Amino acid sequence: MRFHNACSLILASVGLARGAVECGHLDPPDVPGAEIVTFSSRALYNISGLSFDAGRGKISPVSGLDACAVNLTLTHPGVGDTVGFRLWLPLKNWNRRFLALGGGGYAAGTGGGVTDFGIHAQNGFVVGTTDGGNLLDASGALTDEIILAPGMIDLGRFTDFSSRALHELAVVAKAVAKRFYRAAPEYSYWSGCSTGGRQGYQMAQQYPGDFDGILANAPALNYPSLLINLGWAEFTMRRLNHTVSQCILNKFVQAAIQACDGLDGVVDGVIANTAACKFNPLSIVGQQVQCNTNQETVVAQDAQVVALIMEGPKSARGTPLFYPSEWGMDYTFVVPPESALSPTSLWDDWVSILVNKDSSYDISAYRELDQLVDFLTISYREYDGMIGTNNVDLGAFRDKGGKLLTWHGLADGAIPPANTVDYRQRVERVMGGNARVNEFYRLFLAPGIAHCFGGAGAFPGDAFDALIKWVEKGQPPSELHGTANPERKRKICLYPLVAQYDEHGDPDETASYTCAEEYGPVAQQ
Repeated sequence: MRFHNACSLILASVGLARGAVECGHLDPPDVPGAEIVTFSSRALYNISGLSFDAGRGKISPVSGLDACAVNLTLTHPGVGDTVGFRLWLPLKNWNRRFLALGGGGYAAGTGGGVTDFGIHAQNGFVVGTTDGGNLLDASGALTDEIILAPGMIDLGRFTDFSSRALHELAVVAKAVAKRFYRAAPEYSYWSGCSTGGRQGYQMAQQYPGDFDGILANAPALNYPSLLINLGWAEFTMRRLNHTVSQCILNKFVQAAIQACDGLDGVVDGVIANTAACKFNPLSIVGQQVQCNTNQETVVAQDAQVVALIMEGPKSARGTPLFYPSEWGMDYTFVVPPESALSPTSLWDDWVSILVNKDSSYDISAYRELDQLVDFLTISYREYDGMIGTNNVDLGAFRDKGGKLLTWHGLADGAIPPANTVDYRQRVERVMGGNARVNEFYRLFLAPGIAHCFGGAGAFPGDAFDALIKWVEKGQPPSELHGTANPERKRKICLYPLVAQYDEHGDPDETASYTCAEEYGPVAQQ
């Protein structure tokens, strides 16, 4: 085994559990099928700063934190890869839990440090993440280094990103914790959204014994066709040779909200009853919009583009290639501000590097629906088995006692909530129906929440705490709770139930809502 052990400060006086191994004297763990390249462990004292708790959706101050920071890289013989892992182990008040943090886009994990790790370590968790072999270049885009030779992709490195490094994160963290505390974690948790959500489902599907509880929000399931959706808006504008500005797109959002807000019985700036929203984008053609210092007019081509975006990707014959989006969604993720036709989306990177295997591929030449279908065919043939994350048999995860909790925002412009709902329904069909699946897998749909964060809805910030209660106390959540600004409180109900307003209580209090099969009477706009 090859490694570098950077020993540092001794921790005898910081209140570790009796018999714990000193941080600076830790040995690297054994990882089956891998060789350790570098290993370092050092104590960090009196850590302070602001830390983002993604699961709870808030920034919290950290102060006076002492932690053992572990950095490790490994390689897989014959693969030629290098995979990095980062851990913080609290020196005091370990809660005997391990928490793994997922990534976003083509980043397999977080950056670590006080920003990502601080609040969790302060709350007593061993917290860790992985770079998954690092598929990013210096700008944060998908690296062309994954192209080994013309027409050849580094599938070993891609496998690290899609699944292998996620499993090894659990192996590494549990082994290091056991050596440090002389006791293994009693409970292990995963938390992630988008790519991090997909990763959570990947663990449930492929490595069902690694985590007791998985919080996997807005998951990037059905990965190849999902990526089409991420590039669909830009592709549509390119194909029709008509760019819709962010200002005009926002006008369509506000018009849809105005038309459909009250369909759930409450007027609150949020479309909750998305299934009943039949907004027609042509209805605002001719209206004036103030865009900075300019007056712009909504034209028919704007409405045509928006209608196609909302319908979702289709072939030249009109065959759906992915799911439609919901009115009220946030367009900023799929149409980058100030650069609507810029080839910067995840799908464009995928098309040039992983499909065409040519980082210089001219994305402007890609504007035909038949090309779209060809690219999707290649994507499924070459990558779906590794990263599709669409296996609906979660029996092994269930049998090991695992619990999977997911929420998905109904204003998500990057990943339509129908993607998650369809997966859930397919699981129900093969695993005994809604009630039986709810025993180990629960889904919540959050009105007005955009992709992972943002939007005018109430953010379900108690989801991670609900998962812990479910795993450790056997108390499955029947509802989540959120607060929107200003102090608007809502219930987020267990799918397929919805929050029905009682018609007389304070609409900003959760007590005025009941989880029911359908919404109440339409509210007056």
